[in-house]
Amino acid sequence: MDRSVLILSDHVAMKVRLRDAMAPYARVECVANEHELLQRLARPVRLVVIHGVPPFADPRLPARLRHALRESSTSIVVVTHSREPAWQSARALVGAGQVEDIIYTDTERVDALVAAWSLDSDRCRQKVEALRLARASAPENLHVVLEELLLKDTGDLSVGAWAAKKPEGSRFALHRELSKIGVSPSTLVDVARVINVVTRVLVRGGTRLKGRLAALPDVRSARRLLMRTLGMSPSDVTHLAHEQGPDAVRDRTRRAVSRMLGGRNPVQQKPGGEAKK
Repeated sequence: MDRSVLILSDHVAMKVRLRDAMAPYARVECVANEHELLQRLARPVRLVVIHGVPPFADPRLPARLRHALRESSTSIVVVTHSREPAWQSARALVGAGQVEDIIYTDTERVDALVAAWSLDSDRCRQKVEALRLARASAPENLHVVLEELLLKDTGDLSVGAWAAKKPEGSRFALHRELSKIGVSPSTLVDVARVINVVTRVLVRGGTRLKGRLAALPDVRSARRLLMRTLGMSPSDVTHLAHEQGPDAVRDRTRRAVSRMLGGRNPVQQKPGGEAKK
């Protein structure tokens, strides 16, 4: 619990932004250069975030850090611009296990994603997947609200639990706040729960799940929710991911979330990752 997150950046504004995003979830330290970072890796760390622009736009840097890390479970994430030449082989780096993720400052919601990566290792991958799916599934004016629900979820996702965490602490105040954007708290809680269930299936993989939804507070409730919204059971989701790939599951979920939100159009992504206007 006391392992730090390390930020390697030469840009003051980005260091402040990343630190502020992760500070509610982990202890954060900033380092100024690779030498200082390598020395700090002599002690256990939870996550290393590289601001991958000059002078740290070096695709060989993650391999050097991997060699120095004491724990193979430590995640390395690169935050960069989608047009930065050094990271054009992002898929290869992730596939080789050199980095867990590459987050793009010009096309993604950086603060939420780095906050999710700073969570405990057994939660972070699923939350990163959930945040990306939420962004692709819901209209832009709901992104901040869904991020709040997904990042602060402690397994008790409900309108009452959500309202209790708000400053006013009342359901009435929560309803009043969300009525301004034309959505109810119960609908958003259901959207977050659907996204959570689907992404747990995707992240854990069908061979480990073996058709069952493991480690959920209420398995029967999760099954009913999937059947009501996607018309699928957890094993159906696993089968679809195996037969047609994870993108088929994500597309099915996006369409289901759009229906839950009254047909609002989600953000559509161009092949290069930038959102269509």
